[in-house]
Amino acid sequence: MRISNVAFRRFTVALVFALSGCATTQIPKEQLQNFALVVPQDLYGNGAAVTEVYNGSQRTTLQMSVEGGNVLPGVSTRPGVNVLPGRHRVQVTTCRNGGGSNCTPYTYEFEAYAGKIYVLRGPDQRINVLDRFNKTLQGYLNPVVGNIYITDQELIFKRNRELAAGVNAALAAAEQRKLDQAFIRKIGARVCKEYGSNVIYSGYVEGITDDKVKIHIADAYFKDSSGLRPKGFSPSTIWESPLQWDLCK
Repeated sequence: MRISNVAFRRFTVALVFALSGCATTQIPKEQLQNFALVVPQDLYGNGAAVTEVYNGSQRTTLQMSVEGGNVLPGVSTRPGVNVLPGRHRVQVTTCRNGGGSNCTPYTYEFEAYAGKIYVLRGPDQRINVLDRFNKTLQGYLNPVVGNIYITDQELIFKRNRELAAGVNAALAAAEQRKLDQAFIRKIGARVCKEYGSNVIYSGYVEGITDDKVKIHIADAYFKDSSGLRPKGFSPSTIWESPLQWDLCK
């Protein structure tokens, strides 16, 4: 059953005090420009509140705010808390049917800036960033690993860095393969090759020509679980370029 607005306000205050200890009084209006506002979305319509804020490893006292309700059109939000600029780890407790007896904490870690509103919209969802005073959308923070959220620019940089790392790794592997050719082109050499993204074939060199090697593929296993074998595998013998194979590690 949905709780009324009055009941929700009482529940929120009780929830915040019960789970986070005492909270401070309201910040004077003329000082709000020095703070960011962190606002929880009421995901299930049964209550949501910011219940913990950490600055590094230090748990901070909650600066409760009356602001935050319905700051995002079409989205049910609840009053939030004020935080100083900096990197914060924020816990939001959200309730499903049953009110306070069926509540779940979610954690968000991000960099906050003064004069912004951060609408926390649930696990693995982007955080909406608004101007605190005119409520216009300023952008988003994107979820990455470990409940960490980053800007669009940081996400682009991260992806480009990962792409560059992948290219560099491929180039290094190709160079190492060239260096290993003298060892691969020997009868009895144990060689391996990755098929797809997660299967390794391994075998032994049984014959050599000018541009190919004869390989008896004796085994196959999953890259992350060498004790598991792919379904349907059977040993076979093929002729391939030695540049397509590596020495087994």
